[in-house]
Amino acid sequence: MKLAGVRPGRYPAGVELLVSDVPAWFVLGSAFVFGAIWGSFFNVAIYRWPRDMSVVRPPSSCPSCSAPIPFRYNVPILGYLWLRGRSACCGTALSPRYPIVEALSGVLCLAIAQRFMVNALDDTPLWRAGMTALAYFCFVGGLVIATFVDLEFMEIPDEVSLPGAALGLATSVFREQPGAEAAALGAGGGFLVIQLLFVWSYEHLTGRRGMGEGDSKLLMMIGAFLGWQGALFAVFAGAAQGLITFVLTRVTALFSPSERAPAPEPEPEADGGEEGEPAPDYWGHLKLPFGPFLALGALEYLFFGDAAIEAWFRLVQG
Repeated sequence: MKLAGVRPGRYPAGVELLVSDVPAWFVLGSAFVFGAIWGSFFNVAIYRWPRDMSVVRPPSSCPSCSAPIPFRYNVPILGYLWLRGRSACCGTALSPRYPIVEALSGVLCLAIAQRFMVNALDDTPLWRAGMTALAYFCFVGGLVIATFVDLEFMEIPDEVSLPGAALGLATSVFREQPGAEAAALGAGGGFLVIQLLFVWSYEHLTGRRGMGEGDSKLLMMIGAFLGWQGALFAVFAGAAQGLITFVLTRVTALFSPSERAPAPEPEPEADGGEEGEPAPDYWGHLKLPFGPFLALGALEYLFFGDAAIEAWFRLVQG
């Protein structure tokens, strides 16, 4: 079977294909389908890992009645639309997260294929470009899982960060950027910056943690793929965007009729309670997880690199 656009007889037997031998439409179309299919698995991981469930057994089943889901309803995006957002077995409403994650995964995979395959130099071996794209898709897949789990559970699964960091370090030998040394420095430095400053030191000074250990492990994965510069950018860009989101959410809450009632008066021991116990947070509904903003900063650096850094500097300088 021959791929359209591959010129027969151009290479003798045993000579590898180049990225220029495969048409861009085929690469991008395949990438979107591939990403959407894996988006279905990401949905399984998002649902099961926080609940300490296996992602392998049992097979896909209804989250309400546990009935097995037929293959025809597991088609990414289309299955949800076909069922009109309800399970076929018991009619329970399905979360819109399912098609969102599948579509997002497809688009991200397409963008990676464009960045690392279609835009690669014409003399780049196809296998090398494909392996690089696959490694980065595993990376962004981890970011997608971490984002949606953190949004719902305020935690980031170790099943994402630790294997992701190992994969980033292992694949740094054939990825052109950032290089093995920068990847190791980014992974170690990223973990220590968050762990020392925003977890241990902040907890020692205030009695509560500014960030969770999941954030430090996620930044370790980001640094392993993007190097120390990418990890640093993810921290500062993520913090800035998180702060903007928090302020907007806070202002919206203040002007919402349901939030105009005064906050409950703290009990006498609310400023500390028992020794070592932090005061209760009456604005807990406004707390935002930091993982999604770290992931957003990492994606901005992955796809835009120096242009993203320059854009943020111009924004800060006014």
